[in-house]
Amino acid sequence: MFDLDNWQEIWITITRNKWRSVLTGFGIFWGILMLVLLLGLGNGFRDGIHRTLEGITPNTCLFMAGRTGEPYHGYRKGRFWEMNSHDLARIRQKARTVDQIAPVLYGAYTDKNVVRGMKSGTYNISGVLPAQFVVYPQVVMYGRLINDMDVQYRRKVCVISPSVYETLFDPGENPLGAYIRVKGIYFQVVGVARRVIGGDDVEDESFYIPFTTMRYTFSRGDKIHQLFCTGKAGVDAAMVEEEVKNILREAHDIAPNDDKAVLSYNVQEMFQMFQSLILGVNLLIWIVGLGALLSGIVGISNIMLVTVRERTREIGVRRALGAKPMTILKQLMSESIVLTFMSGMLGFVLGVFVLEGIARNMGEGNELFAPPSISFNMGLLALFILIVSGVAAGILPTLRALKIKAIDAIREE
Repeated sequence: MFDLDNWQEIWITITRNKWRSVLTGFGIFWGILMLVLLLGLGNGFRDGIHRTLEGITPNTCLFMAGRTGEPYHGYRKGRFWEMNSHDLARIRQKARTVDQIAPVLYGAYTDKNVVRGMKSGTYNISGVLPAQFVVYPQVVMYGRLINDMDVQYRRKVCVISPSVYETLFDPGENPLGAYIRVKGIYFQVVGVARRVIGGDDVEDESFYIPFTTMRYTFSRGDKIHQLFCTGKAGVDAAMVEEEVKNILREAHDIAPNDDKAVLSYNVQEMFQMFQSLILGVNLLIWIVGLGALLSGIVGISNIMLVTVRERTREIGVRRALGAKPMTILKQLMSESIVLTFMSGMLGFVLGVFVLEGIARNMGEGNELFAPPSISFNMGLLALFILIVSGVAAGILPTLRALKIKAIDAIREE
């Protein structure tokens, strides 16, 4: 600990040349400010990605029919094929890695296709199985989700999202049991469910009906538009993807090495890709932030060298009067640390205020960017970096001062 005289001496030294001290500290101020802002924005990006992906079961694969990329078994290249209900039976029978199978059938999409009384809206009507709510977990607000009995008996029931509810119902009105007309056919509301990602509601205009009801009521035939498959516990999604694609290729006379015919999206690969992206962004943030901070350290070190040069006679007098090298070292290092700490804390506080302002204006953020923030642990890390920066900035000037001999310093003009 330093006594009051030492602190007064440090303050006098720093304020002796105010503009030089301000310009010297600006490098540290700017470096910490940039580091805090970049870390906060990076955290917002990371949290946004995690929040988006949290709404999907990680080991899920999506499959869709495309056009063949190679001729095979007499079929020409560019042939379009369709998935059908027989594919579901094949996958259930042959696939060893698949846990849940969730086909999706779309239909009845026209302008103002959903009507209740005098209110109407335009929505995508999706025919689904109960497994759909395993792939995309839902929080039930009213009633229930579509179940196996609805599918088996082709019931004309529906589950709607909160946005559909707000359009067709009055605030606070109980939707259960109400009837909604879809292209002249009435469906009874059995539930209102919302998707939640990272604790936040997702803007979703979903209108779900049983898969079999969609097929037979709207004459959609035997086709399937999309197919979701989730892997069993501990099974990599890449294994699920490859196994299901092989089953579909074999069933529809597609070349085994044709990668264009079966379109697939591996959610686990998306997770890994975004994790790599987040890692790269964090690495870039630290490189840029520490680079800016390093330039400030170099600036303070250079100015301190100039200060030592100007105070050569003073240091010599101190040494002649019996000041120990450790006393000189403490004095100069203290000046460096205090200047660095004051400048850095100003940059840190300003950075936190800027992040708070951005977060307030963003609200809940969007799908890819959450409101930026910086954690308490990151604040402690910034404080540690400030102290280390001050020590680093003062090392060279201090070593230069300790090499000064008392007799030579006294003679210095």
